[in-house]
Amino acid sequence: MAEKITEEKKTALDWIGKNEHKIIGLSDTIWGYAEPALREFKSAKLHCDFLRENGFQVEEGVAGMPTAFVAQYGLGKPVIGFYAEYDATPGNSQKPVPYKEPVVPHGPGFEDAHNMLGAASTGAVVAAKEAIEKHNLRGTVKLFGTPAEKLLVGKCYLAREGYFDDLDAVLGWHPWNLNTVRWEKGPTPHRFVVSKFHGIQVFSATPWAGKSALDAGIIMINNINYMKEHVLPHNEYPIVSEIISVGGQSLTNTPEYCEILLGIRAKTRKGIEAILEMLSNCAHAASIVTGCEYEQHIMSGTRTMLPNISLAKLVYRNLQIVGPPKFTEEEKEFCRQIQKNIGIEPMKEPLDETLTPPEKEAAEFFAGSDDYNEFTWHAPSAWLHTALTFKTDIRFGYVSIQNWARCALRKMGVTHKGGVLAAKTLAISAIDLLTSPSELEKAKEEFEERTKAGKEELAVPKDTKPPIELALPEFNGKEIIIRYPTSGKKPV
Repeated sequence: MAEKITEEKKTALDWIGKNEHKIIGLSDTIWGYAEPALREFKSAKLHCDFLRENGFQVEEGVAGMPTAFVAQYGLGKPVIGFYAEYDATPGNSQKPVPYKEPVVPHGPGFEDAHNMLGAASTGAVVAAKEAIEKHNLRGTVKLFGTPAEKLLVGKCYLAREGYFDDLDAVLGWHPWNLNTVRWEKGPTPHRFVVSKFHGIQVFSATPWAGKSALDAGIIMINNINYMKEHVLPHNEYPIVSEIISVGGQSLTNTPEYCEILLGIRAKTRKGIEAILEMLSNCAHAASIVTGCEYEQHIMSGTRTMLPNISLAKLVYRNLQIVGPPKFTEEEKEFCRQIQKNIGIEPMKEPLDETLTPPEKEAAEFFAGSDDYNEFTWHAPSAWLHTALTFKTDIRFGYVSIQNWARCALRKMGVTHKGGVLAAKTLAISAIDLLTSPSELEKAKEEFEERTKAGKEELAVPKDTKPPIELALPEFNGKEIIIRYPTSGKKPV
């Protein structure tokens, strides 16, 4: 028997129905901006303007990040949190066509649909606000603008600065290729580390008189590549990836400065600590060999995910109320063409039009990494997934395919429909938490039970500042630009 839709929920759903074009427009506009991590100035402003126009109080530039913000509406408890992401990933620029063709060669784009992730969450929180206002509900809804998810930065620093401390529950979501709610398993811990080497600059015709920071950086990376397979224990599945963001300043001089960014993953915090020790040893060895000085520190990091099955069940019930998305034959054929072009046998039904009970299958997903985990240690949290991507020939669809294949869908109906489904589900889930104290109490009791032995410590050191001045590259199709935003001002 279908659950009855209350008047409060009907108000929220009606608002989304009437304003669906605004949510899609917000998503598509941010798709056009395609701003990379910590440079999302126009995207953040677009969210803030939309929220202010709909009655929210907005504080910008929070937690030391110019593109982070907090928007809220309502009065008193409970406080229900949502979050928006809007950063694009360098190298993922892609036109909405079923073959690889970037908008800007090597430019930023959206494989994980952060353009819609933020837009749908913003739509959801405004819809919940409409119900609060019309039905005189007591409680507060908050939306956190969390930049640089791809660097796992935004939520880590917001958590450290106490912005999540007053939350009673959190409703989050992430695009996937099926419709469900995350159950016991979740994103794995992650760290981003920056290693800096300082050498002595001399004229390149007499390199023996100097010390090359670039040589030190390359030696460190070689050390890491030799040691990756020796990190114990092996069942932690340790992963290390790296880029050299600065490798020198002039071809006519010995490089005096080298900056390396490293991303590390493991199943547990124990595995993370083992990798960090290995990285430290590799950097130290490179320093000894080259005579260069070095510094190495964590610039961002996530904790393990703390599940909350009570809240996951509530969100899934609301997902059932809204129902799965329905795609057109044209949308399906577009996905079949993509599948063919990436070497996957085209499927008769390439898009998920069903609901997957979380307790049945969702626990087997590949977890990946996401700074959503930070919320889970502050309040009961649930993570919704909706289908914005085609299926693949690997069970539940997590397979390493070329990124352009996902990016091609980010300004199309497939992404639009999955985002609107998420907005509706999150909005009416918030209504339940605002109108049914027993539902929130169940989630809180589970949270208290899971944390009675203590809460996992923050992964970001207390004295570390958000990495807004890292030399992260941007591409405009003609040249590589290295920008250093300072003092919260937009780079020019």
